[in-house]
Parts: sequence; structure tokens; C-alpha cells
Amino acid sequence: MSTLAPSVPAVPAQRPAPQPPSPNTQGGVGIRVKRWIFYTLTGRKVLRALFHVLRRWAPLLKAGNRIVVSRHADVLEVLNRDGDFTISQVNGPSIDRINGPFILAMDRGPEYDRDHAALRACAKREDAERIRQLARDAAARAVDAARPQRRIEAVQRLTRAVPAEIVQCYFGFMGPDRPTLERWLRNLFQDAFANPLDDPFVRQAAIQSAAELKAWALPEIARRRAQGTADDEDVMGRMIALLPDHPYADDDWVRRNIAGLIVGAVDTISRFSILAMDELLRRPQELAGAQAAARDGDLERVRQYAWEAVRFNPHTPLMARRCSTDATIAAGTPRQKTIAAGSSMAIGTLSAMFDPDGFPEPRRFRIDRDVRSYLHFGWGMHQCFGLGINLVVIPEITAALLRLPGLRRAQGSAGRVQLDGPFPERMVLEFD
Repeated sequence: MSTLAPSVPAVPAQRPAPQPPSPNTQGGVGIRVKRWIFYTLTGRKVLRALFHVLRRWAPLLKAGNRIVVSRHADVLEVLNRDGDFTISQVNGPSIDRINGPFILAMDRGPEYDRDHAALRACAKREDAERIRQLARDAAARAVDAARPQRRIEAVQRLTRAVPAEIVQCYFGFMGPDRPTLERWLRNLFQDAFANPLDDPFVRQAAIQSAAELKAWALPEIARRRAQGTADDEDVMGRMIALLPDHPYADDDWVRRNIAGLIVGAVDTISRFSILAMDELLRRPQELAGAQAAARDGDLERVRQYAWEAVRFNPHTPLMARRCSTDATIAAGTPRQKTIAAGSSMAIGTLSAMFDPDGFPEPRRFRIDRDVRSYLHFGWGMHQCFGLGINLVVIPEITAALLRLPGLRRAQGSAGRVQLDGPFPERMVLEFD
């Protein structure tokens, strides 16, 4: 039985469970002020101005035990040297706490190689066209539903709804209901990758979501294993089918790895798509070019517009690594620096994409850049596992909006991106 159809497989009718409040809205004045200060200081305008100074005067800035890397060549060097600049100490504690071992928290080694190969056998690159069709159909339904009102709330109705459907239909992870599934994934993703303040409310929400996900997933995996999965074409079914021939794997291995694969699927795609549209709406000339590409069915050109737009409106402006041994960066250059073992590395991917040595004419909006050169989804060993999915799904989502005639923001605050912590939560667009 395949779940790669263009719509969610039929499930028994059920009333969605009431959802608890977002952890980003909880806490007293102190934690709220702390959040506001952090998100203000890490906004695109502040970071771009700061990194402009650092690239020129302090490209490898030492601040206490932290090294801030801002030049394009140095950013790529750090991300490529995965044996010297490692990730397990960065992502490991949070991922182990809420999920258990997964490749995004592993450094290079036999366990990483084994699990990465197994996951590639389940989430296959040749599935790209199936995923594209699923995204195209889901986006079209969302836009068609909004046509009578000539108004669409783009986040919940489109940019989160489409990848959530892919999680259910392609990955085969239905969850008890759509809102609960989306809540689990957001809470887990934020604590694992977007909780630099170590916000206790974010952490507690993730722990609770992890427990709920595990309680739902393990019986579901056992049920599917018992009924046989050899003919299943969704990712979780393929994982379950591996179990008899892989003695290291069990039901919890499937649970850990399917959760790890999907944890960023909804909010990564949603955030990228909304930031791309937000930036294009600031730029009438580029918006018109992207709209023409969408109407022509040129999804590669739509992708170019989206990837370049997000360079100005950063999706992931910083990445983190830990220096595992004394290591020299930028050897043979005037900025050469030896980094002490144990140092934390703040890697300015946003800065690298505004370094003219890597991105000529960085202040210009150019759609002739090689899409493979962008650092939105990382670089090297830990480049986003779902990059291939993002490359096809994000253009389909943005093109569905760009084809709408007279696309514009709604009046007032409704038309601006409203956030739930780091995540877009609402943006209303109107059209003719």
C-alpha cells in the first residue's frame, strides 16, 4: 500500500486534541524581556551590520571562549573540517534528551556512516518527483480554498500545511491529528536547534512533546511491523522493512530516526518560504520577476529568486560547532589564528553570503548565482539531510502564491510576519 498519493490517506474521523499554549508565550516579565532582546539583536539588520564590521576588522573574533567566524573562506573551512570542528557537543545533549541518538548529533564514525546509509536507503533521492507532485497538489488546494475570499493566511494554511502533509503522506508519520503533529515537531525542533537562551519553557515543552510522540509512535511502529510493510513506499514503512536484516535496529531505532528526519520538516520549509515571500514583497521589481517565472512554470527560476531573497532575509544566520583539538584556521593568511581545543565556534553563514570573495556584488539581488553555493542549509558533512526535499517543495509553495494576481500584503499588522519565537506564525496576503 503506497502513501505517496497527493492527499492524506484516509484516517478515522477524529476531533483534534486541544493544544497547550506555545512555550514562547509563557513566563514572567524577565524571560519575555530576555527573549525580546535576543531576537532584536539577532535580527537581519543588526547581524548584517555587525558582520560587515567583523569581516573587515576581526574576521576571526575571539570573545571569551567563543570564536566568531565571518569570512566566506573561513566559514567553509570550518564546516568542511568536521573532524576538528565537531557537532556532537553542540547538538548532542538536547537531541539525546528529547529523541536519542540521531545523525544530526553524531560526529564522523561507524555509527554515523551506518545510520546515514540506512536513512538514504529509505528517503530516496529518486522520490523527488513524487514529493514535488505532492507539494504541488497540496499547495494548489490551499490556494484554491482561499480564492473566494481573495485572501490567504499564508503560514498555517499553506507554508506549514504543505510540509505537514508531506510528513504524513511521504514519511508515513500520521500522528494522532495534524495540530498535535505540528506542535510536537515545532517544540522538538526549537529545543534541539533554536534554543540558545536555554529557555526552560521551550525545554519543558520539548520534553513533553517527546514523551507524547514516543507514546504514539512505538505502538504504531509495532502495528505496522505486525501487519507487514514490504509493499509500503513511505519512509517509515521502508525503515520497518529494514528491521529483519539489520540486527542493530529495532522499533525504537525506527522511532528515533523517523522523528529525527521529520523534526525540522514543517518549520524549516515554512520559515524559509515565508521569509522569501516577505523579502520579495519588499522588492517590487524582483517580485514581478518571480511572478513571471511562476506563471511560466519555471520552477528553477522561482528557486533562484527564493534562495537569493532569503540571503537578504536570513533563514539560518549562524551555525555552531565545537573545536575538538587545537586547530589553525586560515593558515598562510594575515588573519591566521590557532583555535584552542574546547572553543565554541559561532559560524556566520549569513556573513559568508555577504562576503564579496564568495558572493560577488553581495548587495545586489542576483538570480544568476549557483544555487549550490548558498549556505542556507549548511555545508559539508552535516548539510541538511532534507535539502533535496527543500529544493523541490519550497519552489512549489512560493510559486503557488506568486501566481496569484495582484498579490500584496493585507493592511496593517496582519500583512506583516508575526512570530512565535523564531518561527513565522501568521502573515495574511491578499490578491485580486
